[in-house]
Amino acid sequence: MLGVILAAGKGTRLQEIGKNLPKALLPIGEKTCLEHIILGMKDAGIQRFAVVIGHLGEMIEKRYGRGEALGVQIHYLKQDLSVYGTGRAVFLARELAGAEPLMVSYGDILIEPSNYKAMVELALREKTSVSSSNWIDDPTAGAAVYFSEDGYLEKLVEKPPKGTSTTNWNNAGVYVFQPLIFDYLAKLRKSPRGEYELSEAVRQMVVSGIPVKVHKISGFWQDIGTPEDVAAIRHLLEKS
Repeated sequence: MLGVILAAGKGTRLQEIGKNLPKALLPIGEKTCLEHIILGMKDAGIQRFAVVIGHLGEMIEKRYGRGEALGVQIHYLKQDLSVYGTGRAVFLARELAGAEPLMVSYGDILIEPSNYKAMVELALREKTSVSSSNWIDDPTAGAAVYFSEDGYLEKLVEKPPKGTSTTNWNNAGVYVFQPLIFDYLAKLRKSPRGEYELSEAVRQMVVSGIPVKVHKISGFWQDIGTPEDVAAIRHLLEKS
């Protein structure tokens, strides 16, 4: 299985913090954000990684090289930010993944590490793709996740207007995909936001009848999009 980490974004919401440092290199405890994600996936059995870079990506390459210090193999894929979006970023890994499944994580999402292993095991056991969800007050800033009683994804609603969701489950930004995902990524068109969005490819899979299991995140989940988010996850890890 290939690990794919999306680390090309500019981190504009991080204000001064994100101007001279990519989000993936933000120190969270004794490790960077990227290191937390790689080591979590490594514990789930993943040894090969594709890190999609863009904004200040050369700093990531310089820091981690080919991954020897972490005991993994890292390939870097450079995203053209004029053709932007998480869908295009994952599509860059098509050749590296080949016929293997792939675990995908947004590079600014940190989760309790045991979730990586649980998702890999679920995907291998069920031979299906797996999305993840976390419980929040209102998924207006993310994507509302609707799933059946037996845990299959039924609907994803990207950036629902505040107060309109009838679910508290939010798209948590970590997936395990079967190689079929690349067929859907290849057909993506720009969203109303002008991006090629991974969530839209997942939505199209579900609409066409492809089963996608939903893993409910246990333990912590934290987006590190703002300085307040960074402070929150640092505080949480210091207490644990």
